Amino acid sequence: MPSYVLLTLAAAWLHAISFTLAKRLWVYSRDPFQISILSQVACALIAALALPWAGLDIVTAMPGTLIGIGLCVVAGQVFFILALRHGDASFVVPMLGLKLFAVAGFSAVWLGETYAPLVYLGAAGAFASLFLLSDGTLRGSLRSALLVTAAALLYGMTDVLLVSALHRGATVLQVGVYSMLMPALLTAPLTLALVPGRWRVGAPFGRALGGYAAVQMAGMVFLMIAFGLAGKATIVNIVQTSRGLWVLAVVYGMGRLGMAGVERLTGAQYRVRAIGALLLMGSLTLAVLAHH
Repeated sequence: MPSYVLLTLAAAWLHAISFTLAKRLWVYSRDPFQISILSQVACALIAALALPWAGLDIVTAMPGTLIGIGLCVVAGQVFFILALRHGDASFVVPMLGLKLFAVAGFSAVWLGETYAPLVYLGAAGAFASLFLLSDGTLRGSLRSALLVTAAALLYGMTDVLLVSALHRGATVLQVGVYSMLMPALLTAPLTLALVPGRWRVGAPFGRALGGYAAVQMAGMVFLMIAFGLAGKATIVNIVQTSRGLWVLAVVYGMGRLGMAGVERLTGAQYRVRAIGALLLMGSLTLAVLAHH
């Protein structure tokens, strides 16, 4: 198995844990804006620790790319949050899988990255499996569908910009560090000015944010290395959809441990998600084998 696949699977597993930890942040705060901003800041603070090794060369070499990455992440997050306000999570979260096709389209145009038809068939199967893994339906408002499509396009553009930076000579460390720093740098001044009260964080909330950020950053390290080894955006994104499978396992494990803020699934939900997991594994296997 190619090393980039193993690294992407590791990243997907870590991000499944961080996603579940992010959901647990609601135990400490009921303010989605506060959770969104502070989780970004927590990741940025950890990324900043690596600045002495990442250096500032990339800032002068490709400032437009870094700003583009930051703007795409911030705007994508805004659209995603708005989509959740206008549609059920069971519709919005799987629809974010449209990012696969956004990455495929953007990378074909800007990176000259194309694949055999079976790879794209595997991507379609992976996208379909997300609805089963999330108990998703095809019911949702037109507004939520448009908003989540916009978020998927922006997140897709983010990954293409990341791979583009690697192609242009940026190191994996530089891309990883600045992809975490830029969104926080772009939003922090405005947030500080408009909502200073939302920066008050108690010790339990601070520990939860730190745990989330540490796992999220660890997953980002593996993902950036995978992008660097593969040199391509689409195939890595296809393998990354395995996060939906890992989330199922993580939720089950944390639920068994009695952790607060973790959803409880019924037997019927586990059976539906198991079918989704089989479809996902088959789709990923098809995509990877067809690519090689």
